[in-house]
Amino acid sequence: MQLKLVSPKEEYAELFYLWRTQPTFIKHNPLKLQNLEECRARLLSEGDDLQSSTKCEAYRWFIELGGEIVGSVSVSNRNEMMKIAEIGYAVDERFQGKGIGSLAVGMLVTKVFAETDLRKLIAFVHDLNIPSCRLLEKVGFKKEGLLRQHYLINQKPENEVLYGLLREEIEAP
Repeated sequence: MQLKLVSPKEEYAELFYLWRTQPTFIKHNPLKLQNLEECRARLLSEGDDLQSSTKCEAYRWFIELGGEIVGSVSVSNRNEMMKIAEIGYAVDERFQGKGIGSLAVGMLVTKVFAETDLRKLIAFVHDLNIPSCRLLEKVGFKKEGLLRQHYLINQKPENEVLYGLLREEIEAP
């Protein structure tokens, strides 16, 4: 599978918005749907250089498969004092279930630990999103806890699972 992480481009905003409106995204994410212009502005505010002296609130790369953009991966909530950050990911519904997300998240983990001194990555997942939980476990993340009624999806309290991956867990022989 010819997979690459590529830098964001403004024209990817339409795809980014499309993924956020797909049923699987809406079912498992508490984020308020944004319009296309808000998605474009968000992408333009994010960085793609983890070592840049200009720190961003979030960093994003798009997943390219055979020349087609099929998803994105991100790093946000970077805490320099604690040396942790949160990852996120989304794959177009047409490409889910093919191992693309696992490969892309694995590439992201490698990139983050190679280019930063972060010691831990975390991810939050809706407890009913079994494919996403499996993806993280396949990459090496460990389930660290259940956050009861941690967020709202369609004004309904939902549980969230916290996953973590320590640098030493991927660097171990």
